Amino acid sequence: MTEVDPKGLRAKVMVDKRKNRIWSVAAILLAAFSVWMVMRQAKDYSFADFRGFFENANAVWIIMALLCTLAYILFEGVALICVLKAFGYRRGTVRGILYSAADIYFSAITPSASGGQPASAFFMVHDGIPTAVTAVALLLNLMMYTASTMTIGLIAVCIRPSLFINFTPFSMALIVIGYLILGILMLCIILLIRHSDWVYSVSMFLLRILKKLRLSGSVKRFEGKIDRLTAEYRECSRMVGGNRNMLLKCFLWNLLQRILQICVSAMLYIAGGGSPVKAADVWATHAFAVIGSSCIPVPGAMGVIDYLIVDGLKNLMPEEDAISLELLSRGISFYLCVLICGIIVSAGYFMLAKGNNSSKSEDVN
Repeated sequence: MTEVDPKGLRAKVMVDKRKNRIWSVAAILLAAFSVWMVMRQAKDYSFADFRGFFENANAVWIIMALLCTLAYILFEGVALICVLKAFGYRRGTVRGILYSAADIYFSAITPSASGGQPASAFFMVHDGIPTAVTAVALLLNLMMYTASTMTIGLIAVCIRPSLFINFTPFSMALIVIGYLILGILMLCIILLIRHSDWVYSVSMFLLRILKKLRLSGSVKRFEGKIDRLTAEYRECSRMVGGNRNMLLKCFLWNLLQRILQICVSAMLYIAGGGSPVKAADVWATHAFAVIGSSCIPVPGAMGVIDYLIVDGLKNLMPEEDAISLELLSRGISFYLCVLICGIIVSAGYFMLAKGNNSSKSEDVN
């Protein structure tokens, strides 16, 4: 089991806090700009229109949408727990929710979701999960997350192929490119898992770069760990191929997670008085938008997915209603979700710092 250095963790937490504040402020500004741009798509639209839409909505369906958002956080945690259990590391649901919240929160505020997995890995390693196991588990979960997103795109095409054509040519191009990018990403992850020697090659390549930069201290610190980590990674990769039951469970939890997240817009459409039958059109439109938002590396896909959802919805309803539905849907499925995850992660950092301080006090005594 990997040992954890409390001093290193405390330093890591302090560095991450500074970076997180910067990313959080940037994400808030981008969110405000995205909302402003959505509202600008209709000349006479105002917050009064949104307030009217919200106040007239059915509370029961709004609560259902809220539950879907909470399930979105929970199910990613359950998927990670399933993977870790297969590797022999049993963790409770609460820890799984923390790993999930860290991934969701930092994915939302960093370009191309680049901060999500490192943040999740930070808590997993602190919990005593070896670095190599953490890396494979997160890669595997990302692969299933990507596969589930692509599956949702296929479902949308199958149930409502005509809706894709209703998008503008620019939006259709974004959706096609987004699907191709997801396919390439999934292929890269599969290759990294199946060809563990590539991890060793990449690590050695990075070390050579450090040597050229004359960072000899960093080279010496990491050089001795590469062989051990590569061996652990290779063993984990071998276990993945022989555990199809775990792969299926991880995929199904990710698929259910994505389906429920997109169900938020369909439920809010019904809450606003829409037909349950036509709600399938709203769901498929949102699914296409999710695919298209993958092609531009914007934190949380903010602005991109908002544009795509409104572009698709305005073919199904008046433009003012489309904007209100998009704002409320994104408000619950994304912004509220990120806020909840941020609170969970903050609580996780607090407990971590508290535990480290307690350990330090015990060492002194």
